[in-house]
This record gives sequence, structure tokens and C-alpha cells, in this order.
Amino acid sequence: MADLSLSGLASGFDWKTVVDQLANIERAPQRRLLDDQFRINQQATAVSSLVTELESLKSKTEKLAKVSLFSGAGTAKSSNDGYATASASTKSPLGTYKFGITQLATAAVRKGGTDAGGSVDTASTLTGTNAAGFAVPVTAGFFTINGKQITIDGNTMLGTDGSADTDTIINKIDNSGAGVTATYDAVTDKITLSSGSNIVLGGAGDTSNFLQAARLDNSQSGSSTIVSSKGIGGVNLSTSISSINFNTTLSPTTGDFKINGVSIAYAASDTITDIFERINNSGSGVTAAYDSANDQFSLTNNSTGDVGIALEDTTGNFLAATKLLSGTTTAGLNATYTINGGAQLESLSNTITEISHGIAGLIVNVHSIDESAATTNVTIKVGSDDSGIKKAITSFVDQYNKIQSLIDTQTASSTDAKGKVTRGILSTDTTISEVTRTLRAKMFLDVGVSSTIKRLETLGFETDGNSNQITLAEESKLDTALSTNKNDLKLFFTDSSDGLAVRVQSYLELTSGLEGSLVAHKDNIAKESTRIDEQIVAMERQVQINRQRLTDSFVAMETAQATINQQMQFLSQRFK
Repeated sequence: MADLSLSGLASGFDWKTVVDQLANIERAPQRRLLDDQFRINQQATAVSSLVTELESLKSKTEKLAKVSLFSGAGTAKSSNDGYATASASTKSPLGTYKFGITQLATAAVRKGGTDAGGSVDTASTLTGTNAAGFAVPVTAGFFTINGKQITIDGNTMLGTDGSADTDTIINKIDNSGAGVTATYDAVTDKITLSSGSNIVLGGAGDTSNFLQAARLDNSQSGSSTIVSSKGIGGVNLSTSISSINFNTTLSPTTGDFKINGVSIAYAASDTITDIFERINNSGSGVTAAYDSANDQFSLTNNSTGDVGIALEDTTGNFLAATKLLSGTTTAGLNATYTINGGAQLESLSNTITEISHGIAGLIVNVHSIDESAATTNVTIKVGSDDSGIKKAITSFVDQYNKIQSLIDTQTASSTDAKGKVTRGILSTDTTISEVTRTLRAKMFLDVGVSSTIKRLETLGFETDGNSNQITLAEESKLDTALSTNKNDLKLFFTDSSDGLAVRVQSYLELTSGLEGSLVAHKDNIAKESTRIDEQIVAMERQVQINRQRLTDSFVAMETAQATINQQMQFLSQRFK
């Protein structure tokens, strides 16, 4: 049998369209509720944005209500930043302090003996990892004596006097045609160049640094004999200490030593660079270095002041081999100074703090002194920075204006060219109207705790009387109060009973706080939107019930019509 739920199959009547139209008519109350809900949701959004802005105002109010804000940040200005700069805190006493600096703080330095490295190895190649034990590694290339070039390659050695080996420096110089004889003294660790006439060293195109590494230079020009200015042997920082060229034999090659009581260990495979890194990162408070020009090790305190450097070889003789143990210490100096002509004071550091001078929060960083004068005078003026207070006040007022402007926009009505009036989304909301009235009253009522500052207008703020906006019309009044009447300004905003910031803060807690009236109002609006959702669901349920009842009736009609049609067809066939 045909599906009689199809509209008009038996009757020829499109009853489904009628059912749809009747259901749509029945949904008219739902559409009105949806319009109401859309407006309610707009109101909830508007109230939520207002709560956010009020919370921002509360944050600015809380800052302005703090008494500590009005102490002002400490400032310190130096009369000569080249010599010293300064900083201060809110605890620093205001005033002018004349620092007479007589001495800078320096760090203690421990210098080992010179010639820590042994003599060079005459039978080792000059270039390469060990570089024959030269303090300054030799590079390959050529150098010039009396205009004659002498070449060094990877196989060249220093050689001994009268060496017949053609790949030694001694032999090459002797046979270069320069008219110069070279000799090496292993005891003094020096090279001597001799000639029957004056010797000229080097040329502009030289590519090897041999003359510099051998400490041979033209300071002795005009002479027929030139001798190395000092021993040429030294320490290669990249060579393992088991084979390093120390003047004093390192024994054993594994051990440990102490610097300022901190133990540093070393092994045969370590290089001097490895040990330096270990010292510098050990917490011993020193920095290790090697001066290849003087073949000398040194330790420098990381901090300045009259503080010594304690050394001890515990296992092995590393400190003795580097000649640090037998070296000399140049004591560090304390910075010395006076304040306002008083007694001499001392500081371990060139950063002079209250630990040294006793002035709370004042820090003076001394950079240099006038070496030509016995005393370097620098005047430090300690004052207070009121810019933070001013910014807090103006930000507070600006946020108040922003809120009032937002409320005006949400409650104002407008009229178009045809005279149609459109009301603001919150124009009928009495709760919002109460907020704007109360805020205005809190801002404009007298504050009775200060003897000189009663209202914001005393600080240069004005309103035109036609709006809720406040402008800083006379900024000079606020500046004057900050510089000459800060105590009354503090009372005006922070008094616990009637300070402007305090009373606005209290109101905002009751309004936009977690359980504030405006938050509750927003929640009630949201609940109204939820109730509309529930109403629409109930209405739609009834629409569907009515739709099904009509559909069932029309299907019954179609069934009856189909039965009648079949009977008519049967009778017609019988009585033909």
C-alpha cells in the first residue's frame, strides 16, 4: 500500500505545507523571546565590560591608597658621572653629600717568578704542537737578516753552534750570506747574532715571527751584536703537563694544590688551559693567567680590596713548578674617601655602599679618579622622584573618565534623520545609573582629613559641570603639592577613614568585587537569558506535539480517502 503520510497522495490536498505554516505561526512567541534574549545578552556583555573596567580602576585605586607610594623613589645625582655615579632608595636621607675620593680599590695580584718555562729544545722542530719549547710559538715562513731571507718549514730546528744540519736556524743564518753568525746559550736561553758590521733585522714582507719569538729586535740597531732580550723558552698552554717545558720539573704529574683553601686537582693529561679553567671556576676567587712575553704565571683576585691570596702545594709541586709559590703578591688596596670633610673611610670595593659609609640605601659607584690631584671631589645629591606618584594619580583619574565615558555610551539614546529614537543598551538599567552617580559623588565630595587639600580641584583637576569627565587643567598645582605639600597629599588619598582613594576602593569592593552588586546584577541578567532558553524549549515541545497531532489527523484523512477511492473503483468495475 502507498505511503499515506505523503501529503495529498490520496486526497490531492497539500496538507503538509499547511501544518508547517501553522507550526511557524505557533512559534511567534518564541521569536519574540529570542529578540528579548538577544537584547539581554547584549546587556550582559555591556555590564561585563563595565565590571572589567571597574576592576582596573580598583587596581589603580589600591596602588594610590598605599602610604608607601608617597615616600617617593630615591634619586641620586652625581656632579661628575665620569668619576662616580650613584643610586638611592626610598630609605636614603635627602641631602647633599660631598665625597672626597683619595684612592681606588684594586685587586691583589700574585705574580710567579719569570722564566717559568725551561730552555728551548734545540733538536725539536720549531713549528708544531710543542714548538721546541718557545714561549711564543714559532710560525713557518721566512724572516730577514741584513736583507737575506731565512726560511722555516715543518722540519726546521734551532740547532747548536756550528751545526752542519742545513735545516737548522743556526746553520741557515750562518750560511745565508748575511754576514752574521748565530749562537745559542742553553744556560741563559738566549740567541746571539754577531757580525763584523751593524746588523739589520726583519723586512716588511716577513711571514715568520721567528725574530719576535727569539726576542731579537732592532732596539740594539747600530750594533754588530744582538742578543735575545730575555730567555726564549716558555710554556705551551696546549701541551699536556706530563711533557710540558717547565724550568722546574713537575713531579709527580698528577696531584693537587690549594688556592685560598680551595683544592684543585690535576692529571698528567691536563693542559695548562684545562687547569686554568678549573682554577677560574673553582670558587677560589682568583683568575689564573700566563704572560708569554715574560714567561710568568699570575693569579688575580676577582674582588678588590686588601685581601690576600693563600697558596699551598698539597700533592706534587705544581705551584712550585709554575713559580707561583716563590712569587710575590702585590696587595690589593681599599678605596679610601671622606664624606663632607669627615674622617677617612674605607671600602673593599669601588662600589661604596652603606656597609662602608652608613647612609641607608645610598650606593656610589666610583669609576676613576683625577690622578693629578690628591683628592677627587664628587657631590652626590639625594632627592626623591615623584613621577610615580603623579602617574598613579593621573592614571586613577584617566580610568575614572574611561568608565564614565563607557557608561555614557551604553546608556545614551540617539535619533536618526527620520526621527527614530534608538535607546542605549543599558539606558533603562537603574543599577548602572546608580554606579555612575555614586562614583561621581565619591570623586567630588570633600575630604576632611587634610588641612590644605580638600578636593581634586585643589590639585588642578576640573570638570565642566555638564559631564562626568575630569581634566587636569592646571598641572602646576599638582606639581606644587608634590614638591611642597606631599604629606597633605598623602592624607588626601590614603587616610584610612576618609582618603579619596580609600573610599573609592571600598565602594568598588562592594560593586565589582567577587560578591559585588554589579557582579550579582550581571549574574541575574545571565540567569534571565537561561530562563528564556528554558521557555523556548518548552514552547517548541508543545509546537511539536501539536504538529504531530495535525499530521496524525491528516494521515487518517488520507487513509479514509484511499479506502473510499478503492470502493468507488470496485463499484465502477462491477456495474459497467
